[in-house]
Amino acid sequence: MAALEHVSLPEAVSKALRRRILNNELPAGTRLVEANLAAEFGVSRGTIRDAMRSLQAEGLIAIVPRRYSVVTRMSREDAEDVLFARYALEDASVENGFGPHRRDLTRALRLALDHMSVAARTDDMDALVESDTRFHELLMDVSGRRRLKELWSMLNSQMGALMRAEIDRQGIGLLDAVERHRAILEAVSEGDLSRLRRELREHYLAGFPHPHPDPEPTASLPQPDRTGGS
Repeated sequence: MAALEHVSLPEAVSKALRRRILNNELPAGTRLVEANLAAEFGVSRGTIRDAMRSLQAEGLIAIVPRRYSVVTRMSREDAEDVLFARYALEDASVENGFGPHRRDLTRALRLALDHMSVAARTDDMDALVESDTRFHELLMDVSGRRRLKELWSMLNSQMGALMRAEIDRQGIGLLDAVERHRAILEAVSEGDLSRLRRELREHYLAGFPHPHPDPEPTASLPQPDRTGGS
């Protein structure tokens, strides 16, 4: 029997609202009024305020003090910064190779990609974010470097806001977002490290403005061309 997940009231409310925001049931610009939400969920205004603070920290809403909250989208500049940070950390994790268990890594990546596909086909953006995080976490685990993983994990709380913003900005569907991971999986399956590093760069950095020369990956962290994927 699966263990029940125990969450606090603010966590339950924030999870429900997060799902609505990520699935675009609450689009950008929607006002979230504390009194209305308290009545809808049957909780106190204090509970709603705690939930709003959590969503604000994730970059999903902005709070107008003593008035209301509003659903927001991550700015292009913030998205670029987060994407480059994730790229740099994941590239650093794989730069020295796949480790001794590449076949296990390939199977785990394929499973995560399958879960992403299911989430996309059911229009479940929340589940897609979770599966996407798992996919990239597998690459972060390759190096076994704890501090590197901790830095990467610090960015995870805003991945929902990032993916929602980038999917909207690029005008792509959820299945398109999933397919952009397939080349990464293929590179790992082939054992082609150079291709993997190129695909990671393309995955994260393709599409942003202000292009710069694109150097070949080296043993040290490559410089960005400032040009972002999702």
